[in-house]
Amino acid sequence: MEHVEFYKRFPLLVPETLDPLKADGYIETPEGERVRITIDASTHGTYCVDIVKSTLEVEELLQSKKAELDKISQFYGQIVKECDEQVGWDRVESFDKKTQIMRLKLKDAAGREHSVYVDLSSNVFSSNVEENSVSMESTKLTRYLETLEERCSHLVESWDLLDDIDSTLCVLQPQHPKRHELWRRIAVTSLHTALIDVSPDRSFPKLTVYGPRTTTLPLNARAKAVRTLWSPTKSARQNIECILQCTLPSAVFDHKDIKLECGVCFAFVCEKETADQVCANDVCAQPFHRTCLVQWLKSKEDTRQSFTTLFGKCPYCGGNITVGS
Repeated sequence: MEHVEFYKRFPLLVPETLDPLKADGYIETPEGERVRITIDASTHGTYCVDIVKSTLEVEELLQSKKAELDKISQFYGQIVKECDEQVGWDRVESFDKKTQIMRLKLKDAAGREHSVYVDLSSNVFSSNVEENSVSMESTKLTRYLETLEERCSHLVESWDLLDDIDSTLCVLQPQHPKRHELWRRIAVTSLHTALIDVSPDRSFPKLTVYGPRTTTLPLNARAKAVRTLWSPTKSARQNIECILQCTLPSAVFDHKDIKLECGVCFAFVCEKETADQVCANDVCAQPFHRTCLVQWLKSKEDTRQSFTTLFGKCPYCGGNITVGS
């Protein structure tokens, strides 16, 4: 590809788009000076180069951009070389000139497309497959992509199950799941929710039910049978309904019919903590965040404590409630 060869010769040119070819940056003259240029491919496929001719203007531009150029060019040449020789430019989807982020596509065995980001402003690689970014100083783009492909291959069956859950069950959390989030919290009844933890190292998910204690105990006792009752030939709904012996609400179930918000702070999620501490009174069944309930009980004079367990009154119904601090 003509523009690939161009980038190879001029590594200080930063692409805005690859098709049509647009780039902005610098080239070095035979005298060793850097000159600012802008490239825009015309409809005839030729390069239209706008050169800043004023020496003073070039010097001012170089001074203002020096730190940015040094940071970008540290790894830019290597990235261009890898795209040219190993990765392939057909995998590059875009380059954001403002943020200096290149986006590449990655497909898993099931045909799902994943995004890989090359951040030249922060010198890191990241993707929607993994939660943490990786420094360019510790690995090359080619190796990073190989690692992601291996992880995708390992997670295909887990993602199949999670996609099934997302499309057929009433998922409460996370509201906008990312591929590295291998868990779901679903609605079971108006008083019960279930946490489904999916792991590629297990042939079955881990299932935990939250709700009023008297009705949750038998449900969690059934959930322990997931190891023997879970069948890979059945859908997620069929498996969970068989294990819990109940009918799950549909994916369009109205979330307002479920008690989700903490009775102290009135939020569903607080610092990544869900309201999973529920009043034992079946009539009340008000959920609380553990942190919120602990703080509430510690502020009351009639609360008793034994080791790390607090015994007090429910903020809603006044019934007995306990929580580990």
